[in-house]
Amino acid sequence: MSPVRINNKQPVAVALAPEEGLLKPMLDGMACREFDLFRTETAAELAIPSAESHPNMGAFVIDTSHLAEEMQSTMEALVDSVDAAFRDAGGPVIGIVDGDKPYDEGTLLAHGFSKIVDGRLGQRALRLVLSIEIEEFARLRLLRTELKKRSSAIGQIVQGQFRFKTRREAQNLATMLSMTCPNPMPIAIGLTELFINSVEHGCLDIGHDEKGRLIEDGLLAQEIERRRTMPEFCDRVVTVDFRREPNRLFFEVKDGGKGFDFKAYVANSEGHSKKHGRGIMMANGCFEELTYKGNGNEVHAVHYFGGRNAGTD
Repeated sequence: MSPVRINNKQPVAVALAPEEGLLKPMLDGMACREFDLFRTETAAELAIPSAESHPNMGAFVIDTSHLAEEMQSTMEALVDSVDAAFRDAGGPVIGIVDGDKPYDEGTLLAHGFSKIVDGRLGQRALRLVLSIEIEEFARLRLLRTELKKRSSAIGQIVQGQFRFKTRREAQNLATMLSMTCPNPMPIAIGLTELFINSVEHGCLDIGHDEKGRLIEDGLLAQEIERRRTMPEFCDRVVTVDFRREPNRLFFEVKDGGKGFDFKAYVANSEGHSKKHGRGIMMANGCFEELTYKGNGNEVHAVHYFGGRNAGTD
């Protein structure tokens, strides 16, 4: 495994993998077309790569499988070793645990891990999680860049109906509508997740597990372009109805798909058992109200300025 030297254009994952843990044996052959992988044995090296100085940094993986459950403070210190700028930007920090040993996933998430993976599941499961987390983080950083560029490019939108078909159109609209809010970033994140889900899962009928495999194999963009030309998908659109009131924003998002089992993703406030689908949970945290209708191909989102009980903007 190479030392941490980040000078290429491919996303990079840095793995803290001590000799005695479950992670080290999984690393050989882990790198793929979606990311490069670098191994370190010391927590001190986790602080070297950062989101600002290394824009290709994609994820950190920290092996805690060799630690006893009572060593929670050690686990928290390991997360704190990761560059603060990367964590503040929403960068994924994935914890590896040994499912045969007792551990508290909620506590680990509270310590700063964004995802917990049982190392016993092996290399393929970890590669899948890494591919998805890196792809979603790249989208988040692109969204921040778009917001900075468009900070004062348009006037305030009060009401309207919009339609789009592509992921790029989805992100452009999410950015534009978020500018109607005093704090646009959370709304831009939430809308982007809802809009892109509608394109991929609704308009193009790409299932959640299928999307994971496509991301892992580096074929998601290619499959999206292929389906956009197919007769059964080419005319499907996502419709967004928007209105702004003095202290709140309303969004109604509908797509032409067959829907999905949204209850598996929103029923548990602490998360779900899916390997991915983090976008739905992210969106749920960006709005005071998020309600799926019918078979899941319609969602209503509400944001209140200053909270649900606020007066006026």
